[in-house]
Amino acid sequence: MESGRQRLIDAARSLLAEHPESEPSTRELYELSGVAAPTLYHHFGTKEGLLEVVVEQAFSAYLERKAAVLDTGDLLADFAAGWDMHIDFGVQNPVLYRLMYGSAGGRRCGAAQKANAELRRQLTRFADEGLLRTSVEEAVDVTTAMAVGCVMQLVHDDGLATGPLAQTIRAALITKLTGWPAQHDDPGLAARLLLTRIGSAADLFTPAEEALLRQWLRTLAEHFDPPTIIPGSAPKGRHQ
Repeated sequence: MESGRQRLIDAARSLLAEHPESEPSTRELYELSGVAAPTLYHHFGTKEGLLEVVVEQAFSAYLERKAAVLDTGDLLADFAAGWDMHIDFGVQNPVLYRLMYGSAGGRRCGAAQKANAELRRQLTRFADEGLLRTSVEEAVDVTTAMAVGCVMQLVHDDGLATGPLAQTIRAALITKLTGWPAQHDDPGLAARLLLTRIGSAADLFTPAEEALLRQWLRTLAEHFDPPTIIPGSAPKGRHQ
């Protein structure tokens, strides 16, 4: 037979699954679990203590799923996918998410601390690869603030984690952190961006090397997404 502690946890999970938008009352928890008030106070101290345990377990399961999906070697693509998963978790579990980041007195629960540590690890890799334009601490704070704000707005508007708002905020965040535009996974765009910046590194190449590099980049740009005008070349249909 399950202990009173586990029955309370199971009851909280069940109630939150049925009504993820509302926090269960102590009466609902007692009735569904079949335990008396002293059992809750003995194991968790308060109802909030019980819900924090549920948050921890739910977020740990989410982190396991996330770890199984993300590690492609493309740091920006993994970051974007991680953002999508984080926002989806918040939208699907608004009460749990609010408990993670909305604790009184500025104290965040263990799940939020785990999220923060994982984010710092990921952004430190950005910094190590020269992708980050801010300090790691600033990047963590900005990312967390934008994610929490995004989730709260989506919950308020009954929006989708994959909708335009979440995608726009994600794009703005990536640009803020790295200086790269949102479509970082577009090889044609990447090639065109490099074409526009070769001139600032002229001392690195001989004229022959620069000409060859420009030729390769133009080929990539035209192959993946033919633009009307490619930097460093004349518009199509115009004689050079």
